[in-house]
Amino acid sequence: MKTKKILKNIKILRECKFIIAVLMIIMKYSANSQSNTNGGKSAEIKFKITIDRFLKDKTIPQLAKDLYQEKVKPTDNFGNIALIDSLNSTGYARGFYFLVITKTMKSSDGAYAEPLGIAAKEFVEKNTNEFVSYFINNPGLLCTDDLKNWASFVYSEIQISSEGSEQKAINDFKIKIRKNCKRLSKRHIKKANEFIQLTTSLSTF
Repeated sequence: MKTKKILKNIKILRECKFIIAVLMIIMKYSANSQSNTNGGKSAEIKFKITIDRFLKDKTIPQLAKDLYQEKVKPTDNFGNIALIDSLNSTGYARGFYFLVITKTMKSSDGAYAEPLGIAAKEFVEKNTNEFVSYFINNPGLLCTDDLKNWASFVYSEIQISSEGSEQKAINDFKIKIRKNCKRLSKRHIKKANEFIQLTTSLSTF
């Protein structure tokens, strides 16, 4: 009798373990699915820019607003150059500053253009997902010409910093950007490849 009871208990225990294992797999799958879904939605929201609230925000420097609205042109004074550092800000207005910097690319030259090129290349390499997301999620604010301007500044920086080894630097840049895109969506990869193509097409090699 005791043997039968022990065997019965062992059987029940095994069944319980099996059920628990199945439940854990289901829960893990559900959690991953939910995480992926929410992550996608969060990315859409995070990198979608609403201009009006930034233009009304009194905490944002008037210079940044004027540059975005093209009321003034970028110069090499301290205020303009300091504004480039806003690309590295961690506040909620980072997306707005991205637009401001993008706007200045159309008419920048002189001493302002050099640090802008350095910052542009660094931003794309370190924040590839964010960079392509801005262009994907804000078609009314960013266009192909803007992407071309970014490509031009990045390429200029590659030229300046890699004189004599430009081709290697371009290849390294391509590898780094594509590596950063490995876990991104197909449309992110497509936009990143478009940017790479625009950048490398400027090379004479």
